[in-house]
Amino acid sequence: MISLQGQCKEKEQENSDLERQLRDRDQNLVEVNKTLSETQGKLKECKCQEKRDWIIPRDDILILNKRLGSGGLGYVHEGKYCGCTVAVKRLHERDLFPSYNRGKFEREMDIASRCRHPCLLQFIGATNDEESPLFVTELMESSLRQLLYMKPEQPLSHGEVVTISLDVARALSYLHNKKPSPILHRDVSSANVLLWRRDKQWRAKVSDYGTANFLQDTMTANPGTMIYSAPEACAPTQTVKVGNGCVKFS
Repeated sequence: MISLQGQCKEKEQENSDLERQLRDRDQNLVEVNKTLSETQGKLKECKCQEKRDWIIPRDDILILNKRLGSGGLGYVHEGKYCGCTVAVKRLHERDLFPSYNRGKFEREMDIASRCRHPCLLQFIGATNDEESPLFVTELMESSLRQLLYMKPEQPLSHGEVVTISLDVARALSYLHNKKPSPILHRDVSSANVLLWRRDKQWRAKVSDYGTANFLQDTMTANPGTMIYSAPEACAPTQTVKVGNGCVKFS
């Protein structure tokens, strides 16, 4: 009887030891998975940084006092980069946090760096340090909105309306047919159609990728300017195939 009780105690002790070992192994497994996840995240971040060839040093950008305009996320100033006159977009200080806005700004830069077309505003580069981000592009003469509202006494001719419309259509066609991932601009407004002169005629370039996204990631209802969007873009049942509205000239 005593021997049997001793055996039972030994078994109980063995079970207790095994349970403790299992708990220790589970805890070690949790820690290993956490370390693995953190390492994978850092590796992914490093790979992303390697691919970001658009990053330029802040000291290489000179911001002049001339302000060209402002938007929802920041101001646009005239500046100098590598001896050339450029446009420099600076994020509002109050929009640096939460991190969503910085992530949104980085997404805009990632998309802009992939786009190369004569009817899209030329992206030059951007900073990506701890200070207010700077976004550098070519400098244009005006915007469609400025031309329509600031100079109503100089209406666009029929030929200029057709030319500007075709330039915008070419830009959107390039984005929508881009391989391997089509891009939806989602905010084609008169403010985002920038103008320059060629042979005494206005030509257009589409700018601002702040609300743009890749087709497979696009599910946001009414992401851009409502009056320039398709009517179904405001519906809660919007699908990823909803497109942009056309540019409005009046």
